[in-house]
Amino acid sequence: MGLLCLSLSACAHYRENLPLDRIEPADGYRVRASSNVGEDSTELALVLTFSGGGTRAAAFAYGVLAALRDVEVEFDGKRRRLSDEIDIISSVSAGSLTAGYFGLHGADTFQTFPDRVLYPNIQRALLLRFMAPWSWVRFASGRFGRGDLLAEYFDEHIFDGKTYADLSAKRRPAIIINATDIAAGTQFSFEQDQFDLLCSDLTPYPIANAVAASSAVPVAFAPLTLVDYPSRDCGYVLPQWAATAASTADMTSRRYQEARRLQHYTGPEGKRFVHLVDGGISDNLGLRALFDKATNAGGYVALTQATGYTRFRRVLHIVVNAQKERSAESVDTENPPGPVRTLQGASSLTLDRYTFETVENFQRDLDTWMEELKAYRCAEQGDRPSRCADLAAYFIELNLAQHPDSTEREFLVGLPTALHLEREAVDRVVAAAATILDQSEEFKAFLRDLASLSAR
Repeated sequence: MGLLCLSLSACAHYRENLPLDRIEPADGYRVRASSNVGEDSTELALVLTFSGGGTRAAAFAYGVLAALRDVEVEFDGKRRRLSDEIDIISSVSAGSLTAGYFGLHGADTFQTFPDRVLYPNIQRALLLRFMAPWSWVRFASGRFGRGDLLAEYFDEHIFDGKTYADLSAKRRPAIIINATDIAAGTQFSFEQDQFDLLCSDLTPYPIANAVAASSAVPVAFAPLTLVDYPSRDCGYVLPQWAATAASTADMTSRRYQEARRLQHYTGPEGKRFVHLVDGGISDNLGLRALFDKATNAGGYVALTQATGYTRFRRVLHIVVNAQKERSAESVDTENPPGPVRTLQGASSLTLDRYTFETVENFQRDLDTWMEELKAYRCAEQGDRPSRCADLAAYFIELNLAQHPDSTEREFLVGLPTALHLEREAVDRVVAAAATILDQSEEFKAFLRDLASLSAR
């Protein structure tokens, strides 16, 4: 038995990301605009962000996608389904299950996703794998953990061995799956811009591993590991703006913080490692990835130019937030809560406040971005001032507490954060997404605006 364990341990290891010979800014899986591909209009930039929250979050995100499929609008000379207009999805934790699957399967998602992802008892399947004797043999290697077990399940049962090469072939929407780097203390996005910092090629990397890293709740799952290859191996050089910003030591500057993040991956010359856990720890909405990209590019106008999103006239940003309501369970007793409940309360408090501040800051930045973009376009298109200033952005946050029916709302916000819900509960969450989107006043205003835009 000892020899068997040794033999199995020797070949049990995490899926190592491959090195990159040379950075090619035009290559790899990066956020780039389509050029009116298929049914996608360049007149509208539609961005979704999916939060974490177990199967509840995956189902809520799926429900929003299904609701957008059922909304048809006429603009840019065609009748269009809004689900066909999605340009970017940024996700964390279980929301990444929905994002990754939709990125691979598009409209086919609506036929297969519930049966493959939402209805199965993933939590029980993972527990059985964890308890299997052969899994413990692999754990003994030190190079295979519970996070890798999660990735294997996702790979076999949900993503069918697909890699970022397969995602690249779909061209749109761009899918940004986000995890948390526990050493850097920052968000980590699975896209080639981030992998350039590691001198690594994202193309052959399994989507299942990215989703597992995004979903690897600490303690329940071990971190997933990536190799950070020396910068000299691919010729990566820190941008001049980052070197300048890092020297200021201005802790209140977002540009300084982003420069420090880049430096974390490009400092020492030796081979290092990146350990990733649940993306919800650094940002439970998926919004931070867009903040960071704008900061790295030099502002939102510069990001627009770098990614090719130059022709849109309308922006719709929908935050799909499956955040669980805080419980008042302990307020009716004078006995203080135990250490576990205290720790849970403290961590959720921090996350709730951080989520609120992120949404508020993003909305403010979105308004600023539109004003900057108007000024830029009018300077470039002085002969058509009416069109260059005809820009508008809509920001919508959807959460389960917005359901108009009090009984249904109480049921929805009380659902557990787990990788399993009963079929009836899943169906109620999916149905709730359509109801909540339909009653959004901001969404109604957006649809009216699109209708008037088409008539001009």
